[in-house]
Amino acid sequence: MNKAKFFISLLIIISVSLSCSLFNSLKEKISSKKDKEQKWEDTDKEETVSENSGLDLAFYNKYIEVINKVQESIENIHKSYIENVPDPKSLSKSSFILVITADMYVNNLERDVKEFKRSLYDNGELSKLETDNKEMKNDIENEFRHVLTQMEEYHKTARKVIDYYKNKDYEKDLSLAAGYDTEMKDQWEKSKTAYEKLAGLVKKYKPKREYRDPDKISNPDKKSMAVLMNAYENTLEEAEAFHEKFERADKNSNWSDITASLDDFEKGFKAETDKVNSTEYTETTKFLKYSYEDYFTKTVNDFVKEARSFINKVQSNKLNEREFNTGYDDVVRYYNYMINAYNTSTQTLNTYQNLY
Repeated sequence: MNKAKFFISLLIIISVSLSCSLFNSLKEKISSKKDKEQKWEDTDKEETVSENSGLDLAFYNKYIEVINKVQESIENIHKSYIENVPDPKSLSKSSFILVITADMYVNNLERDVKEFKRSLYDNGELSKLETDNKEMKNDIENEFRHVLTQMEEYHKTARKVIDYYKNKDYEKDLSLAAGYDTEMKDQWEKSKTAYEKLAGLVKKYKPKREYRDPDKISNPDKKSMAVLMNAYENTLEEAEAFHEKFERADKNSNWSDITASLDDFEKGFKAETDKVNSTEYTETTKFLKYSYEDYFTKTVNDFVKEARSFINKVQSNKLNEREFNTGYDDVVRYYNYMINAYNTSTQTLNTYQNLY
């Protein structure tokens, strides 16, 4: 009887032991499967997750657009003033002075300041921009407020001085001309310094580029969107490299170096466009490609055409000072059109990327 009890107890122990072993083995297999599934999910996410904040990138792109507009506003007035208003030493009551263009640019500056202030202070687009990097947001917005204050001061001075010539007041009192000339140039210098400080600050916070390898992305929509985003961002980098050289240029600069930079930009854009065109798109993403072709590409081609034409004229010495300034401003204007198209296109693309 005791032997029977012993064998029964032994069988129960062995049975429980085997059950535990099978359970642990099954548990390990399930755990291993989960680990593999988690690893696969993580790998899939790594294809599209950015190291940078999309909010920071959108903020940066918008303020690149802002600083380009600020520069255009203050430089247009200065160039037009220098071009149309003679040195006070050579001014006489019989001098014929036309400030129609300068007057228009002063009005534009007033409009730009109003639009910027409404956008920043009155629930406009700039006021709604958010960032994950709070220091970036605070630093740039505070500096931009200073720029707006300086632009207002520049406008007050420019309005007073341009009206002096527009209304022919110099014919009655020439004594104000020298002082007004000093005020205009001082306010331009202060505005230029404020702009350069803001531009440097914005570029200091330029988000690190996200590396995307389309060949490692299996999802066709994610892959095509990665190709498009690479094309936009690579084109922007080449454009900024050209712009840095162009904005420092004058009539006597080394324009062969600037031409080489434009060549690099055009060549780089063609290479990116070839990649875009060789990529397959589904019905979901075709419209993103069409936007690249019909909208962004047009602004790039228009910019290159304008820049190429201007540089060729400069190198052939066919431009006087007025023609140079006008042509220069036209290139800047087409550059800004391209930047605006970049911002609009990448914002749309980011919106769709976030859906995946």
